[in-house]
Amino acid sequence: MQRSRPPKNFLGGEVLGLADAAALEHPAEHLTTGVLPQPPSRHDVNLSLRAAWRVLVSRRGLVLSIVAGALAACLVYCALAPAQYESRARLALRTTPATTLRMDAGEGSFSGSLASGQTQLETLASVFRSDQLAWRVILEERLYRQPSFSGDFARRFPGFHAERPTPEAEAYLIRRFEDRLRVSTIPRTLLLEVGFRCGDGAIAAKTVQALIRAYGVQEEEARVQATAQAADWLREQLRALKTKSVQDDERLTSFQREHGLVIAPEVLSNGSTSDVQHVSAYTALDELARELAAARAERILREAEYRAAWQGDPELVLAADPRAGQDSGDALIAVFRQIRERRSHLQEEFSQLNPERGPNYPRVVEIREELAELEKQLQTEDGRLRERYRRAWELSAQREQMLQQDLEKRTAEGLQANAAALQFEAMRREADASRELYLKAQGKAEEAGLAAGVPNPEFRVVDEPRIAAKPIAPNLLLYSAITLFVAAWVAMGMAFAVESRWPRARSPLVLLLAVVLAPATMRGQAPTPSTSGLPTGVARIPQSSDTRPMPDPRDAPPEVAPGRLTTAGAPVASLTGAVPAPIGPGDLLDVSEFHTPEFHSTVRVTAGGMIRLPLAGDVAVQGMDESQAAQAIAAALTEKGMLRHPQVHVLVIASMGQDVSVLGEVMRAGVYPYGVHHQLLDLIAAAGGTTPVAGTLAYIFHRDDPIAHAVALDRSGKDVEGASNPELRPGDTVQMSRSGLVYVVGDVMRPGGFVLDPGHPMTVLQAVSLAWGPSQNAALKKTLLIREQAGGSRTVMTLDLKRMLRGQDPDVPIGERDILFVPNSAVKNLWNRTMESVVQSTAGVSIYAGLVYSQRF
Repeated sequence: MQRSRPPKNFLGGEVLGLADAAALEHPAEHLTTGVLPQPPSRHDVNLSLRAAWRVLVSRRGLVLSIVAGALAACLVYCALAPAQYESRARLALRTTPATTLRMDAGEGSFSGSLASGQTQLETLASVFRSDQLAWRVILEERLYRQPSFSGDFARRFPGFHAERPTPEAEAYLIRRFEDRLRVSTIPRTLLLEVGFRCGDGAIAAKTVQALIRAYGVQEEEARVQATAQAADWLREQLRALKTKSVQDDERLTSFQREHGLVIAPEVLSNGSTSDVQHVSAYTALDELARELAAARAERILREAEYRAAWQGDPELVLAADPRAGQDSGDALIAVFRQIRERRSHLQEEFSQLNPERGPNYPRVVEIREELAELEKQLQTEDGRLRERYRRAWELSAQREQMLQQDLEKRTAEGLQANAAALQFEAMRREADASRELYLKAQGKAEEAGLAAGVPNPEFRVVDEPRIAAKPIAPNLLLYSAITLFVAAWVAMGMAFAVESRWPRARSPLVLLLAVVLAPATMRGQAPTPSTSGLPTGVARIPQSSDTRPMPDPRDAPPEVAPGRLTTAGAPVASLTGAVPAPIGPGDLLDVSEFHTPEFHSTVRVTAGGMIRLPLAGDVAVQGMDESQAAQAIAAALTEKGMLRHPQVHVLVIASMGQDVSVLGEVMRAGVYPYGVHHQLLDLIAAAGGTTPVAGTLAYIFHRDDPIAHAVALDRSGKDVEGASNPELRPGDTVQMSRSGLVYVVGDVMRPGGFVLDPGHPMTVLQAVSLAWGPSQNAALKKTLLIREQAGGSRTVMTLDLKRMLRGQDPDVPIGERDILFVPNSAVKNLWNRTMESVVQSTAGVSIYAGLVYSQRF
């Protein structure tokens, strides 16, 4: 029969009747009637919109008074605050010259790099903010006489003179100018925005224009002064360089006339002339000497190659010849190289096969025949190579003799002009250096004079400053909207706080409490449960949901009973295992040899106990183990002359009828080879260990015995050779049992089911600690313990979890399949959400108002 829903209070909570309250206090007395109290649903603990509206209507006086007071304060401020006008101008940094007529192109003042542009833009902004530029604008525009800018300056400094200002007056004017000046860069552009704010829009526009104009005049004065200093120094250096250049020219002319030298410029390979001059006879002699040296070296090399090839092995001469790579097109050398490389490859292969393969190995016989054929070809090619070296030697000797005769004839002519040419060249270089230095200095002096008068602005004006039509402050609409939003949230929070704590308070008392409690409620920190009297390690109660993230249930370690087998804690298998079964018909073997990869084979033993392998043929392995089978195959390879020292390895991959199975609560159930896993713990470890809900009993079923044999696993993990780890038989099946569970649901950090070990009883606090403790909104005094009885009926017990955590009530044992339900508190949920919303909204509005104020002022 469905129960009717009881009425709710103003917070949406359910009001229990007398019968329900009695049932919760004495659950055992109501078991016979069959009517049990139902746990509160999720819908009953949430605040409805209708209930919230009723709270706001009942406290409308408080809400309206807070909102009206805040708006009145905002209106008073906007009415009394003086109006402020701002004029702005935008400047663009030049990345290219303003005109092609530039006299300082070599200075590189313009750069196309974005990083260098941003650096120049920041530097330009800092110059606009400088005190020197600000003071210059103040004096030019006489801002100290403008009441909209100076304020009470006349009262502070009555005897001020602009020609002789005091340090205090100058610092006061500069500080007021910098407070009203705004110089900022526009992100991701090379634009600079200059703005000035004061009580008169016309004065603000004129101040921005004067600031830009003053910067240009200041930069021009600095350029003219630096250019004048450099020009004076260059004029002094020009006089000395001109005198020295004239003297060097006169010395060169007199020396050339005295010695009768005819000197011409050197002609390059492309037909042009260079700055280097030379004597024709001396140049020809030098070229002949170089050609003779090269011809003599060529003759010596060719003679050495011929003698080495005739007396020894031409193959060694060819290997030592550095020019062999350049003559690869010659058919004779190409053929000889191919033969030699082929012989080297065959010898290398023969040296690798000979130590291990026998003389009758097919590849060994084939290599010996190919080597004999290549040896005959090498003898024929050696003769042709020796003849080639002889002809090259004779040609190089004839060329050397011709060059020697020509050199002796021209040596006499070149010696006469050698001494005079060397002295003339030294004098000419000195004169050229003096003349070049003079011309460079003269060009720099002329260029500096022209560059000083050419304007070179670093920026251009994009937007001229204009007179502002409307004031930027105070902004009545913006300030009213911000005040209304903040005041509405604060008023609603105060209304809910007063309704929850003082539901019968009247309007005057409510206003007084609102003023007193306002600073405390701005913290927005929900009350946290106390853990006084709680034993260490029993439960973990979070202090605030804002200070740490919610835990992930998948990261929690499973609760496993002590001594139970798991993947990480499985006992180590026994080291004294049973002897593997001998090889029999039907077994699958993996056979490999260390020196011969192509010998690797996977074969199955025939009914006669034989296996067929390449190079070895048929080998009998029935009744042997892996080591004996490897020795039998190695003996067959040695006997047939295929390998000298074979190293054979045999591995049994699969055996017929030698498997065991594992089922139930293991990580990887399946069939496993018996030869490797012959004990119970070995088989469980191979299956990945037991699951978190596995029991401590394992049932073994033999192939010829239908009765299950129960084995109790050792919880300590020490009895690996006793009754808890018996030997298995081929064909056995192992079934792992399952443990019981207890369920923790409701308002806890990690609800779910947890393993309950029958040998280690669990209590309510232990179950809550496995669920990572209750949340901050949990109703600890209304915890329910639901227990299933025999016959399908259930009993419900109400527990005071808060008193248990403090150690005031005894801890209640919990059994298998019990359900522990921790409900949610509507009052805590409402209070925490209200304070959180108020704090977040207030912080957001404050940040937004600060950003707006910083951008405008």
